[in-house]
Amino acid sequence: MGMTTISRPVDRPPPDTGDDDLWDALRRQEPEALGELFSRYAAAVHAYAVRHTGSYAYADDAVQATFVTAWKQFSRSDVGPLQHGTAKPWLLAIARNELRNSVRSRRRLAQFLLRQPAPLHHPDHSEAVAARVDSEKHIQAVRAALSALPAHERETVELVYWAELTLAEAAAVLGVAEGTVKARLFRARRRLPALLEEHR
Repeated sequence: MGMTTISRPVDRPPPDTGDDDLWDALRRQEPEALGELFSRYAAAVHAYAVRHTGSYAYADDAVQATFVTAWKQFSRSDVGPLQHGTAKPWLLAIARNELRNSVRSRRRLAQFLLRQPAPLHHPDHSEAVAARVDSEKHIQAVRAALSALPAHERETVELVYWAELTLAEAAAVLGVAEGTVKARLFRARRRLPALLEEHR
């Protein structure tokens, strides 16, 4: 799915082999289950975080924070039964909160760095990061278009089109009715083509 195209979402059925057994193992606090959870969903969390922040570096941090927080939740209390047959919406809800927290942390760090003297030497890593820079510029352009949407519509678009959640899963993450998700997507799809054209 291209990042600059918005097509009708598919409300997919759950996979043939869901996460129920894995979820039960996590509730028993079996450490190897966390590794399996990471294997299944780290890429999805990372893709969501990259598109949310426009930065691969921030996304890397968000993935780590998400899975650490996930394990802490299983360690501290019973998180209850698995919903929708997949752990993906639950993980993306955690990622969403971690990204919100990281915005505040990055602002504090930026303010600190502005007060520091410039380093004497800047090593040249341009060849190693050229592809990431180009990709981040593209993502930033798309995010600029999305930023013109109301926050609740923007988050809905991110979850359904970028994180590829079903309508029901997105509704669970956002804490709203499925019909609300559909209405938000309808309004966003009407506005986005013109906004994307403006920010190309």
